[in-house]
Amino acid sequence: MKEIIVIFLMVLGTIFIFLAAVGLLKMPDVFLRMSASTIAATLGVSSILVALAVHFADFGITVHVIGTNIFLFLTVPVGAHLMGRAAHKAKYHQWDKTVVDRLEGKYNIKEKTLDSGFDQDQEVNTDNDETKSAKNN
Repeated sequence: MKEIIVIFLMVLGTIFIFLAAVGLLKMPDVFLRMSASTIAATLGVSSILVALAVHFADFGITVHVIGTNIFLFLTVPVGAHLMGRAAHKAKYHQWDKTVVDRLEGKYNIKEKTLDSGFDQDQEVNTDNDETKSAKNN
């Protein structure tokens, strides 16, 4: 039974890694390529690592697998986010069918700062449901 679980996890991981490779080749721009490769490759590697832990059934190896998976799931999205922002700042070509670019016009090249979109003079709405209903009455 253990061998079947290991084989299933290895095949699943291999499929995810294959999909990441296909995503790198087929996606139209750097942002979609990065998304496909980070998500699929992270799931593929973590699945293969879990298969490793199941196969050896050793406490030390299992702890290392858990630590590695936590490290992967914490660092890969952050790295992808930073690479995406750097690609946007370098004005890499976006796909023609991109609908929303939330960073467009937000980066000040001279000051090298990113505008958060929150105006300091803008009033913060702190009304809760009770004050709203009191105002309506």
